[in-house]
Amino acid sequence: MARMLMLSALLLALAAPLRAADLAGVVVRLEGYEGPATVSARVVGPFQIQLTVDPATETKALAIRVELPETGPRAWPAADVEVRDAQGKALLVRRAGTEWSKLLVRVPAVAGTYLVRAAPRPEPAGLLPSEKERWLVDDVSGLRLGIAKWHGGRKAAMSLRFDDSHPTHLTKAVPILREYGFRGTFMVNPGQPESGRRWRSDFQEHLAEWAAVARQGDHELANHTAHHRGATGDEDMEAEIGEAAQAIWRLTPGKSRLLALNLGGGTHWETTRTLRYYLEKYHLFDASSGSLGMDDVYGDRVAAFRQHLARHLERGLWCRVHFHAIGQGPGTSEANFRAALDIAKKHQSELWIAGMADIYKYQTERNASKLRLRQASTTRLCFELVCLTDAALFDQPLTIAVTHPPSRSADRVLVRDAQGRDLPLRTAPVDGASAWLFDVAPRNSLYSIEKKP
Repeated sequence: MARMLMLSALLLALAAPLRAADLAGVVVRLEGYEGPATVSARVVGPFQIQLTVDPATETKALAIRVELPETGPRAWPAADVEVRDAQGKALLVRRAGTEWSKLLVRVPAVAGTYLVRAAPRPEPAGLLPSEKERWLVDDVSGLRLGIAKWHGGRKAAMSLRFDDSHPTHLTKAVPILREYGFRGTFMVNPGQPESGRRWRSDFQEHLAEWAAVARQGDHELANHTAHHRGATGDEDMEAEIGEAAQAIWRLTPGKSRLLALNLGGGTHWETTRTLRYYLEKYHLFDASSGSLGMDDVYGDRVAAFRQHLARHLERGLWCRVHFHAIGQGPGTSEANFRAALDIAKKHQSELWIAGMADIYKYQTERNASKLRLRQASTTRLCFELVCLTDAALFDQPLTIAVTHPPSRSADRVLVRDAQGRDLPLRTAPVDGASAWLFDVAPRNSLYSIEKKP
């Protein structure tokens, strides 16, 4: 009998990877259920899985858990995923705030089919430029120029995120960041107190102070939803995301409305819509993943941060870390906070420390840009920057890096825009070579590099 049980367990273990492979990495099961009902699944198209429910004798509603691959060649575009029934009606889907690729779908105990799919998105107007198109080499002038990978020609980028609009962000984080000269991203919950709920609005209680931070403009506010409580339905989710966006826009008039969004750990969201719907409607980008938590409770965070930053510098990537309270309660002690900032300070010459929206804008603008050579001689080079991003949202300056013959000196060079205005020129190492750097707006425009008379 024991041998038969061991054989059955082995067969089940072998079958599980096979089922996952058959579904291109998607996992489907009935959640918390042991009974006669079953759910089966099959791939019916790219990023499309059909679920078939057989209730047998079951009469109570069922919950289907669907887990989508998040990384690798089979990764699903989780922000675009929806679930529809056989008549095409969108179903309410429950997800965790930081795990949008894990779906929980409640269905009646009746025979039926359901479609999990990545909703179609409008076709882009054209292909994005290639990396080769972001660089020019001119044999006549001897110059090589391109759009630097990161602003200022830095090796990597880093964002410092602070969640939940905690009062210590105003009393500790903001002044300490200003002391170091660093820019932070503050994920705020600006909702008003709700009737029947005990939640306190730290943001509203310190509204004047947050307004002062917004006016000064050296830090960035981001959307952490109105109340950090999740949502039960489309209308509720719309309010939680939309009200937070509106509150931040009111504090930052005249600025780009593009904001980072983090739905928040420990929250659950139920909606029939895709996350993409909310991102596009409220000019947001999803900033909930890929970040190192810096709360002391996780263990030696200073050492973890040092390793995390080293990996990102080595690979030239965007390093993300996030904090909660500073110097109080279960968050990060002031000593550890300062120790992490000291490490970042040592790498400041090769690290662009900026807000999350700043970094996202730069990445998006660079990916949508290319350079075209218009005219070249031994004394003057004229080129065009072509950028496809929306000018109303994307306003982070791009850095143009120009490598040149050793005999050339920045003192003998002028850089001018299409209106003939001189642009500030500075010298810095880029990829191990001396380069001239100057910043340009992410807009279609002409520029010239010429020798001084």
